[in-house]
Amino acid sequence: METSSQLLRCAKVLSMADSILILTSAGMSADSNIPTFRDKEGYWKNFPPFKSKGLEAQDLANPWAFEHELEHAWAFYEWRRRNADENQPHPGYHILNRWMDEVFANAFIHTTNTDGYHLRSGAPVDKVKEVHGSMWRLQCTRPCCDDFWDEPAVPLCGLDYDTMKASNFPLCPQCGAVARPHILMFGDAQYTGHPEQDVNFSRFIKNPVDAVLLIGSSGAVPTNDYLAMHFRDQGAPVVNINLDPSANALLRTEFMLEMPGKAALEALDQAISSLRN
Repeated sequence: METSSQLLRCAKVLSMADSILILTSAGMSADSNIPTFRDKEGYWKNFPPFKSKGLEAQDLANPWAFEHELEHAWAFYEWRRRNADENQPHPGYHILNRWMDEVFANAFIHTTNTDGYHLRSGAPVDKVKEVHGSMWRLQCTRPCCDDFWDEPAVPLCGLDYDTMKASNFPLCPQCGAVARPHILMFGDAQYTGHPEQDVNFSRFIKNPVDAVLLIGSSGAVPTNDYLAMHFRDQGAPVVNINLDPSANALLRTEFMLEMPGKAALEALDQAISSLRN
């Protein structure tokens, strides 16, 4: 099917919805120069010192690393914080925010990204669930309690780019232990969660969802794919935006746009605007 024809079909699905669930993953922020780390060679290019030690992304995004490789663990996240701060949310984020304000009666963003770009772009605080947490919040490594706190400072730690070792780690204000990102890591039993975001999302899904928009999901972390399937099985059409056609293998929606997130949202915005006029 021609891209223009499929684009129009997807735009019609979205324009007919009053309530929409927006699911975003790594492909959404890739257009803002946020690395996905699924490409091992790209990961080694950014962090060459880790290659010699055999430390992969999943090793460092792990509570184990904060206990056994603290300097490298914080270096990994300090680098990511600096990268996210040097870049910015692309126009697609602002399109979603405008849709939430002007197009849909009710909308909610459920993101697996930890870069905080939805909230940084101005999305309503009560309409976003960062299911894997955010690098812009911290919690205790122990943890001594369930507290977490905002930490926007950049730089936060000292960072030696040659050795990829961090120094001057942030500390928990309650007990003085080293703090860590408020992120759900691999094998993580210490993540304290975000009850307020959980309540907001639960409140949203108590009402019918008319359509689902899935952006940049990956088979490596299919959290949003399974959520999309749940609502698809309840009758909500799913628009899937992904450069990789194999990303539709699990969902098998007929509304698939093989495009980057930013370009797809800009094209959909024009099409929806035409349909509404």
